[in-house]
Amino acid sequence: MLPPMLMRLHVGAGETGPGIWLPLFLVWLLLLPLLVLALCITLILDLVLFLAGQAYHHYTLLMLRAAGLLGATRGMVVHVHSIDADVDIDFV
Repeated sequence: MLPPMLMRLHVGAGETGPGIWLPLFLVWLLLLPLLVLALCITLILDLVLFLAGQAYHHYTLLMLRAAGLLGATRGMVVHVHSIDADVDIDFV
């Protein structure tokens, strides 16, 4: 699954006001080297813990499941309604 690439932020009453489109794909491009580094570290840590005979050595699986959870946020819509204003956040 792919993570969301755009986020639309709409503040106002109803759908009449303009929305702000924020490009999340630029954030993913900046975070990609850090995620690859973290995945390599967890692979090495899992191997060391497995060879040491530790009971829990599934940090790589935890990282991959977290990435899957991030991909599942695509299509999520958040509506916050109050007396003063309405806020809508759409992840595309």
